[in-house]
Amino acid sequence: MVGAGCIATMGLLYLCVICCCWKNIALGASIMEAASDFVSQNTRVALLPVASLVLSAVYLIFWVVAMAHLYSVGDVKFDKDSFTNSFVYHGYTYYMLWYFLFSLFWVVSFLISFEEFMIAAMTCQWYFSGQGEAMSDKPGEANVGLAFRWAAYYHCGSIAFGSFCIALVTMIRVVFEYITMQYEKVGNKENPVYKCLKCCIRCMLWCLDKYVKFISENAYIQIALRSKSFCTSAWESFYLVIRHAGRFGAAEMIGVIMSLIGKASIMATSAWLTIVVIKGSYPEVSQPLVPAIIVSIVAYVIGSIFLSVFSFSANTILHCFIADEDCGVKGNTPKSLEPFLEFNDNNNK
Repeated sequence: MVGAGCIATMGLLYLCVICCCWKNIALGASIMEAASDFVSQNTRVALLPVASLVLSAVYLIFWVVAMAHLYSVGDVKFDKDSFTNSFVYHGYTYYMLWYFLFSLFWVVSFLISFEEFMIAAMTCQWYFSGQGEAMSDKPGEANVGLAFRWAAYYHCGSIAFGSFCIALVTMIRVVFEYITMQYEKVGNKENPVYKCLKCCIRCMLWCLDKYVKFISENAYIQIALRSKSFCTSAWESFYLVIRHAGRFGAAEMIGVIMSLIGKASIMATSAWLTIVVIKGSYPEVSQPLVPAIIVSIVAYVIGSIFLSVFSFSANTILHCFIADEDCGVKGNTPKSLEPFLEFNDNNNK
């Protein structure tokens, strides 16, 4: 009875929140509609995550080879009672190993940030060129080359600094895990104080990682929108999210729901088609469920990569929409978003 009462109370509060934020939820749905229009008119943007993934894989191969050579640097120690030998490293070798590990985090983060900036730049081009407006005679495509030029020639330093912050936080988390692993080898890992402290620090570092990534992603959008430095854009994006917390929260909630539905649909369709093909073409296979599960996992990874473009473009469109409100104009605003414009008294309607 107590549990049922708590659940009923939470459901009632949730219903009240939905009723109070109904306009923001409707805006979030319209943002998703505009994002789908952008992705459908600019299908080439879906290739950006693929390019980032390929470049990351190429660098990972180079990194593994370099780490293998660096790992072999040192004096060989022959262990009498061991099947394998070990290396005795000098002090500088450890520093080089940590340096190469940090370089992996930084380069991969830079490639992902570069991709996110290009998506934001293309979305801004599409939004402010009037292609999202219903009165547009011919829907056009955002220029991939122009977005690349913006990223490479004008804002490469800001992207590198943002990716450096992300890599730094990731490195701090790895160092913390390494320290805890070394302590548990020699210390009492069952100590309740130690376990509580470890969980608290791990939680704080996880929150810090999510916060830095969130601020960096929104900063890239503001850089593409206003062409300012990373620190200025990060502060403006933080202030923007605080001022429009309801809108960003509703858009994020709808984006998560749409993403879950999309991933579930892709996985279910892929698994079903796999079972149908195996039963029709390979009847000798007695367990079609096993390859269907493998295909659904691959489909989940691929779907997550492509749906990330949809989610990031939707967030960028929300930034552009708020910029329209701040400027007091609606010439290039998509028709689906015009009813939600709320101009200040100082703006010209």
